[in-house]
Amino acid sequence: MAETHLIFDLDDTLYAERDFALGGFRAAVTWARSTLGVQIDVDRMLGLLDDGQLGRLFQTALSEAKPDHTSDDLKEFVRAYGRQTPDIRLFEDAAEALAHWRSRTRFGLITDGHPATQHAKIWALALAPKFDHIIITGALGPDRQFHKPHPRSFEQMQAALGQPGDLFVYVGDNLSKDFVAPNALGWTSILVDRPAHRAQRIHKNTTAPSGGEPHAVVGDLCELQRVLA
Repeated sequence: MAETHLIFDLDDTLYAERDFALGGFRAAVTWARSTLGVQIDVDRMLGLLDDGQLGRLFQTALSEAKPDHTSDDLKEFVRAYGRQTPDIRLFEDAAEALAHWRSRTRFGLITDGHPATQHAKIWALALAPKFDHIIITGALGPDRQFHKPHPRSFEQMQAALGQPGDLFVYVGDNLSKDFVAPNALGWTSILVDRPAHRAQRIHKNTTAPSGGEPHAVVGDLCELQRVLA
């Protein structure tokens, strides 16, 4: 008999990624003050993040405080961010949805990022016991080569959990990359777009490429019951 498998993204799908970023900024600022003797404003870093300058955020913040910084300074500044002990919580609707569906289906997690960083988030959120299979795409190969939208993680998830004829559902938040691969594999794709959280999403200004449009949109994960009915 065909089964349904719920596969989730992690960042900004199950918890607020901005909370993780804030903790990392505090850790990086503390490192810069103790090691380089410079003051960097956490609010300034948050402002850069909210302005969509994620790619150059650390370079900009460190350059403003220490124009003569070295490339090693920048590397250690970024590493301090990643070494934080995350203080994060599941969205309330995510916790409710996971509790509701846990006895009804198998769960998978596919998340981009550095393995150590993503494992720290998974540990902080106590997710490992709740999921049947977890894939961190950064562990599949170097240089982000298997990050979404690459299909490898989705193919591996399907092989690990499913049988021919099973239904796979992927729930994510990032229009630019989350749904291309699952759509191509014939999965059902669902965008979670919480109105109250929309302005704080890290990837709030992304658009869907051709073939990457979600099949449905929900305002929170409690609406999965309606969509999947």
